[in-house]
Parts: sequence; structure tokens; C-alpha cells
Amino acid sequence: METAMFTFEYWLEGVVRTCELIASEEAFFRTWVLGDRSITSIHYYDELFEQLIGDLHLEECIGQFENTLRKDGAFDAVSSFAVALRHLDQCIESRSDLHDAKMLLASEEWAAFQNSARQVLALPAAQSYLRRT
Repeated sequence: METAMFTFEYWLEGVVRTCELIASEEAFFRTWVLGDRSITSIHYYDELFEQLIGDLHLEECIGQFENTLRKDGAFDAVSSFAVALRHLDQCIESRSDLHDAKMLLASEEWAAFQNSARQVLALPAAQSYLRRT
């Protein structure tokens, strides 16, 4: 695991920016369903999962930064987001209908995942990383 080179701020910014895309009602629909490649480089669900679990080491960094997350009142929301990601991934693995991007984005499972992302975005610790557009 290469997470030692991450600062808390760098990592949290990456999580927050990804949560903004997840929470958006249109970003992934436009990218995954309509093929608009101008919004994000995350062109498929698998790339989203890889960015969070692989590139940002979501679960490992939650452990690494647990004290800071707790101090900032962010531990529960970020941990719940990681649990929601794993749950969504299990649902996708077990249900072939969710392999279709349009079906995935319209699913209750995606809505629950979006809600967990919104909880991260609502954190005081996330406010300085939000895009102000």
C-alpha cells in the first residue's frame, strides 16, 4: 500500500471531488449513458470503483486518517460512504441488470450510494474542497 505518500488534505480532496460527481443528478448519466466524455475521465462504474478503492485507497486511508477524521467529525460519514460503495459493488456483482449504466443510475442502490456521497459533501471538513461553480 502506497498511502504513506498521501496527506490527509490531498486524500480528502479526492474523496470530496469524487463524491460531487456521484451526488450529481447528471454527471454520470451524461458520461456513462450519453457518452459525454467532457465531464470526467471516469467513463464506467468499474473506473469509479477503481478510483475510490485503488487510487484513493479509500478503506486503507480511513484507517490511516481515523484520528483526524474523528477530530473533524467526519469518520462516520466517510466510513458509511465506504460501506455504501462495497454494498453497491456487491449488488452490481449479483444483479446483471445493474451492469447496464442506465439501470444502475436509476436503481435504489445507486440512490442510496448517492445519499452516502451527499453526507460526505455536507461535512464541515469537506467544505473547503467543494467546487464552487
